[in-house]
Amino acid sequence: MSTAPKPPLETALAALLEPLARAMVAHGVTVGAATEALKKALLSAVEDSSATPLSDSRASLLTGLHRKDVKRLRSLSDETPQKRSCSAAALVISHWATSPEFQDASGDPRELHRKSDRNGPGFDDLVRLARIDMAPGTVLNTLLDQKIVEQDDTGVLRLLTHAFLPSGGGAEQVAAYQATLSAHLTAATQNLLAESGARRNFDRAVRYSHLSDASVEELKKTSDEKAQALLQEINALARDLQERDQNGGHAGRFAMGAYVLPTPDKIRDESE
Repeated sequence: MSTAPKPPLETALAALLEPLARAMVAHGVTVGAATEALKKALLSAVEDSSATPLSDSRASLLTGLHRKDVKRLRSLSDETPQKRSCSAAALVISHWATSPEFQDASGDPRELHRKSDRNGPGFDDLVRLARIDMAPGTVLNTLLDQKIVEQDDTGVLRLLTHAFLPSGGGAEQVAAYQATLSAHLTAATQNLLAESGARRNFDRAVRYSHLSDASVEELKKTSDEKAQALLQEINALARDLQERDQNGGHAGRFAMGAYVLPTPDKIRDESE
């Protein structure tokens, strides 16, 4: 048996996968489905890292996948309705919360009808402004189902939150989970693989231990408030810049996130 030390990433892999494994168990995802997802990810990674197209045989050699798996996986589509509806909902919320034509005199998101009225454009106009290739009714149903928007008996629509935080463990919540974590993991992975002297993504965290529950709660409250304010500020700036750039044929993307992980004494004790 080899006594050579494991590569650092191999050692860290179990810890990195543990939170994901908890989500998998909670959602009934078995090792078979996880293996299929890993195969897709390995194939995508090796294709992205190659400057030229890879043959099925070459991709098989670099990933350890069977050639039949490589050929099968290349015929599949990654886009899902849940992912599209999640992105569409987030874009609509962003424009509703920041576009002047959808704000009232105090700067808050105004109430909307489906169609434009004397107060300005309506919800259907909002979907078109956000450049979403989905029917306005489909987007609205997603927002209503997730209780992000409410509709009264007269048809007036009210935005209840500035963030897309789907509830209930459904498909939209999983899509949001994917979008948030994949962006953060991508940024961290780019830093891990960056050559010496290369520009790195901003990826920082503050960690403290030996805190009382009251201190943890105070830190959580302050962090929630300040992170939300920063995200709303960046959201408004990004929308303005997107409006400026929209006719230039650009394809650049930007993502920014924030997370807060409070761990009270009782939760820590139960996990030990």
